[in-house]
Amino acid sequence: MSLRRWYALLAIAVSLAAGLSTPPASADVALWAWGFNNNGQLGDGTLTDRPSPVRSVAGLTGIKAIAAGQFFTLALKTDGTVWSWGDNSYGQLGDGTMTDSLTPVQVVGLTDVKAIACGSEHALALKTDGTVWAWGTNYCGALGDNTEVDSAVPVQAYGISDVTAIAAGYWFSMALMSDGTIGSWGDNYWGTLGDGTDLDCPYPIYVQGISDAVAIACGDYQAYAIHADGTVSSWGCNIMGQLGQGTADLDAHMLVQEVLNLSDVKEVTSGARHTLARKQDGSVWSWGWNFYGQLGVGVAGDSYTPIPITTLSGITSIAAGGYHNLALKSDATVVSWGQGSYKAIGDGATEHRLAPVAVPGLAGVTAIKCGRRYILALLAPQAKAPTSIYAPARSGVITTTVALKGYLKRTSDNAWVSGRTLEFTVAGTAVGSATTSAVGEAILNWLIADGAASRTIGVGFAGDASYEPSSTTATLTAQTVATKVYVVDRTQKIKQYTVLKAYLYLLNNTIVAGKPMAVKVDGTALGTLNTNASGYVQFGYTVPEGAGAGVRVIRGEFAGDGGYNASANTGKLTVTQGNLYIWPYIRSGKVGTNHPLKAYVRSLPDYVIQPGKPIAFSVNGTPVGTANVAADGWASVTWAIPAGEPTGSHTGSAAFAGDSWYAAVTANTAFNVVP
Repeated sequence: MSLRRWYALLAIAVSLAAGLSTPPASADVALWAWGFNNNGQLGDGTLTDRPSPVRSVAGLTGIKAIAAGQFFTLALKTDGTVWSWGDNSYGQLGDGTMTDSLTPVQVVGLTDVKAIACGSEHALALKTDGTVWAWGTNYCGALGDNTEVDSAVPVQAYGISDVTAIAAGYWFSMALMSDGTIGSWGDNYWGTLGDGTDLDCPYPIYVQGISDAVAIACGDYQAYAIHADGTVSSWGCNIMGQLGQGTADLDAHMLVQEVLNLSDVKEVTSGARHTLARKQDGSVWSWGWNFYGQLGVGVAGDSYTPIPITTLSGITSIAAGGYHNLALKSDATVVSWGQGSYKAIGDGATEHRLAPVAVPGLAGVTAIKCGRRYILALLAPQAKAPTSIYAPARSGVITTTVALKGYLKRTSDNAWVSGRTLEFTVAGTAVGSATTSAVGEAILNWLIADGAASRTIGVGFAGDASYEPSSTTATLTAQTVATKVYVVDRTQKIKQYTVLKAYLYLLNNTIVAGKPMAVKVDGTALGTLNTNASGYVQFGYTVPEGAGAGVRVIRGEFAGDGGYNASANTGKLTVTQGNLYIWPYIRSGKVGTNHPLKAYVRSLPDYVIQPGKPIAFSVNGTPVGTANVAADGWASVTWAIPAGEPTGSHTGSAAFAGDSWYAAVTANTAFNVVP
């Protein structure tokens, strides 16, 4: 087994049947799409996934039929030309390049085409002369031109004509002949060519045992034929029971067998590992893998034989994707079910749907097609109903939530319109969307942001296939919010470091973050900072000498911002006396001499000289004199050592008595008196 084939078997997931369901020819036919959009296969000019239908390839007119591959799309126009967009890794867009395209490009050299089909990475076209043309990957000979060379332009399938219908699987292709026989070519690992072997073939060979086929269909690696009597045959891969023959196995089913319990079948479509059939009476039957609810019966659990989807009736067309499905109802609306992971259900959600749900916003649908993880729908021209929106005025306090509302009506009879998306703006800025309820009401809860007191609410409906767009405005009154400031008291010595804090709150004590707060001490600004996540600003502050010890005023100021009112408050900075450092410098002296007593004086903790401070000197507790600190930091007096002064150790003291700035302090030192 080749590496490429092995990887593919790990993720078998693509709907592969002929492009069918031809709507009335009209240049006004509209194509809508939704789901996965990784390569631009939705055709809306973006790579954005769409959980609800959006208009596709708006500039492409005259679409007659559509086909969907793994990540690319084809459209057949009424003039017989073919157009493509999306993934082009293997040249499957057929424009002669291998460049992806978000907008339609024409498949070169094709005219007079009457039907189209997509495989995983290759495409087929059936011309009016009965010939088949193919392009894209030619892995295992999927193009049928007797080579295995990829082609970015159409090449003719070898030796086949008189074809009435085509279908494409993952890497294989089929053609229905006018005599009821079937030709097949390409990958045959699972026996998908129906020739009794598992050998690949790069040119058309006949499926054995079928001579009365009226329709054909392909899944990933399984194939189907509807017989003239309304029964169905299948062959190929059956790992999840998708052949409908009552079993599941890993064998290659190389010969045709009848699908059990089916009759009066008009249409068959197959996805990765499951299959659907539509009967003459409009009922739908399903079988195969059911992990994502792709059988549509409301519960999980695989089925190896066809079972009815009892909630469906009056169905006119069916389409299977990788693991999801679509059905067209007789009223021209559509329902979908199965895997929701890639938004292919179309109801705006990503949940898997075990039973069919309506796709809102689509009416007048004439053709449907499923890609691997996306869906296409053709809509016939129809008159759209005018709509109107009413939006009530709203009011609320900034930082609280307000319910923005819009009501959508059909203007002809004032009937409420449900299931539509309304987009909301405030002051011209988009703030979100909401879906209308059964009474036409859409509610968007929005947290009122800072801004003007009076703002304009815009409510708009973009329109869809059934309804015209409409919009309106209303007034939002945004009320301002009262705030309060709390300043933390502090106590610190002169020249010591402290941290000053100021908090900003709402009146209910909710913190307010991200707002500019200024802090001042005795009118001198320290600066402005935004309040942090805890609602406060802080400034490191070294207490200056100022007027000395006492109470100084800390002030926090919020000037107001957007809808928040200004506020301010004060706290106390209790300043206590600082500390001096005195270093006595007294050397030994002789009896009967004049001896200098000196001291060096600085402040703490910065060791700044303190000129002018009076320092009193004493010896053994007896005052000697007082001197002011000089500019060099020294204070000095002279002590005349008396003649009778005892020799030996003495205590010299230098003392500051204290003032409004610095506390009293005494420093002692020992010195000797010698004879």
